Amino acid sequence: MQLITKLKNLLFHITGGRHDEGRLSNAMIFHFCQQLTNLLSAGVTPSASLKIMLDDTDNRDLTKVLTDMQEVVSAGGRLSEAVDKSGVFPPYVTELLIVGEQTGKLESVTESLARYYEDLDDLGESVRSAVSYPVMMVVMMFVIVIVLLSRVMPVFSQVFSQLGTSVGAVTQMLMKISAVLSRYYTVMIVLFVLFVLFYLYVYYTANGRKLFSRFLERFPATKDFSEKMAVGRFASGMQLTYEAGLDTYYSLELVSNIVENETVLNKITECRKMLDNGEGLADALMKVHMFTGFYSSMLTIAAKSGNVDKALGFIAEHYRQDTDRKINRLLSAIEPTMVIILSVIIGLILLSVILPLMGVMASIG
Repeated sequence: MQLITKLKNLLFHITGGRHDEGRLSNAMIFHFCQQLTNLLSAGVTPSASLKIMLDDTDNRDLTKVLTDMQEVVSAGGRLSEAVDKSGVFPPYVTELLIVGEQTGKLESVTESLARYYEDLDDLGESVRSAVSYPVMMVVMMFVIVIVLLSRVMPVFSQVFSQLGTSVGAVTQMLMKISAVLSRYYTVMIVLFVLFVLFYLYVYYTANGRKLFSRFLERFPATKDFSEKMAVGRFASGMQLTYEAGLDTYYSLELVSNIVENETVLNKITECRKMLDNGEGLADALMKVHMFTGFYSSMLTIAAKSGNVDKALGFIAEHYRQDTDRKINRLLSAIEPTMVIILSVIIGLILLSVILPLMGVMASIG
């Protein structure tokens, strides 16, 4: 596990904290927005803030980005324009910065963006941990079993054959498997390498993550979990747009760009149609069953009192906590299960060898 962690950190450093298509990771966007918020709250101008951030050694991975942005702002451009021209931030960030500049709430917007991307990064890490741990356990089981069957079992098979010792059905089956594995050992190694490459493809590329997301959406055991994660992201994104002062219809359009779950996207589309027909946001979300009954009722009451943003923040936080609890329960169940499976497999292999060997020793004695 430590080796895998070091490999991930190395790849993260090599890419400068970036994922595919040159986009910054959620962690890097959080770091940028948090630093910018601290400087803006101290009364520093956006141009001077970028200069200070550029001089910070902790931002060496963002040197090129900050340099280009600082040149744009120094030439009279707006911060949102510099962010857009950098090409490494999602359109969602640019749009909200434009709103912040127009409404004079730039500091509030950057603070909200920092909080949003921090939560998004934490959720992503939790999901990756839930996937990475069982994958590493499966790889370890695969390696141990392959070595035992392809390198250890053939030795005992040869010994039993020379001694003319009869073996049980399980031992015969394992010996046949070991003979096949020994013959195609190179093929197994190639398959193992392909599996590792596929895992890295899913982990580090956009197409890979989209493939994994579609799998979570459609696989019956994870479909509900995937939808709840998307609903939590929707609530968090809507809270952010409300805090920035955007109207409801445009907020739904903007948030649809950060929600990747097809079911939730369809619900957002239905909500926008209802808004066109004069429905309120709370009523529309209730009719499409975006949230559970309790949260829908809470949002309806909040809409009447003008506290929609607070209600959405509460809902987003509780969905995030629920997701974390499910991931923790999953990890708690996976560890002993994988250990038990590995122990049973290795135990069967050892018993299939030891029992005939004990019979040989007894006959000699």
